[in-house]
Amino acid sequence: KKKFRLRLFALPSSENMGKEMAYLLGTSLNCIDVGSFTDGETSVKIDDAVRGKEIYVVCTTTSSSSIMELLLTVSALRRGSAKRICAVIPYYGYSRQDRRTMTRREPIAAADMARLLEEMGVDSVICVDLHNPLLKGFFSPTVPVDHLSPGPVAAAYFYEELYGIGDDNNSKEDTKEEPKITIVAAHENQVFRANGFRNALQKLSGNEDIRVALVSDTKSLWRTQSPNASMPSVHDKSHSTTLVGDVKGRKCIIVDDIINTGGTLRNAIKMVDKSGASGIYAWATHGVLHLPGNDAPEKIQEMDCLKYLLISNSVAIERELPPKIRKLSIAPLLAESVVKHLHSESIRSMMSVKTPKSEK
Repeated sequence: KKKFRLRLFALPSSENMGKEMAYLLGTSLNCIDVGSFTDGETSVKIDDAVRGKEIYVVCTTTSSSSIMELLLTVSALRRGSAKRICAVIPYYGYSRQDRRTMTRREPIAAADMARLLEEMGVDSVICVDLHNPLLKGFFSPTVPVDHLSPGPVAAAYFYEELYGIGDDNNSKEDTKEEPKITIVAAHENQVFRANGFRNALQKLSGNEDIRVALVSDTKSLWRTQSPNASMPSVHDKSHSTTLVGDVKGRKCIIVDDIINTGGTLRNAIKMVDKSGASGIYAWATHGVLHLPGNDAPEKIQEMDCLKYLLISNSVAIERELPPKIRKLSIAPLLAESVVKHLHSESIRSMMSVKTPKSEK
């Protein structure tokens, strides 16, 4: 009965994701026409009836146009008497603008995004790996936010890769030595992600010797006061990068949440390689590499010490990526969250990792 009330819409920025989710849910995407008028204004037209329906709108907000498309779609659904509207946002744009600095007058854009969605009539939000988990607090208590972490899914991918699970060449009698693994936080703000990734990989492998390391980037600042300026100018004086933790002779997985220019990741790869790692891998939830002029994929491909970088498909990338950048679909994670949300079941249980059954 509830499945009959379900309506799933995917906006242009997440059309492929929506198709994958619809297939997994055993349904089809509902019809929506999103385009622009001759003067550049966004046009949204919904063909299917939505009165009294449970609506899920999938949209990655990577640009101002995709944000406007999402806001106007929610408005059209609300005016069409939808029962409940849930915004499924694989990549929450403007999430890095989550605070004001002491030196400039600027918006807290992540909070402004939340207010816009609320004002247009969103009832709830499902999002994936927010840059700062505290961003959930930018929404009012009347708009619950389910925050999904794809880290355990990525951990399972690396578990199969590093431990040779599913490899036909590895027999049950194979007594191959267990790999020594270190999870490396790309910078200080990624330590909690690295710990979560380590915990998931430990539970999957049963290996208690998986360690955590950190690439610490310290900047020193100096201030200058201009006679005509009310605020002092702040400039970078120097910065130093330090690797904290044991990586020598170990396979390392560098963990980050967003990769755009790739500078932080490449710096971490160089530090880990310089410190004697035996193999280097990387995982970043959001590969914001969709713009044609972004040369980060080519620069990553040129790094000989990197085995590969794994990213999710939270951001649609039309261009062909080099071989060292692999994509992991999070459509199953989102589809399952929609089912649980529709039936008012706990979504947190999805985040737990189940220990593999022994073959003995």
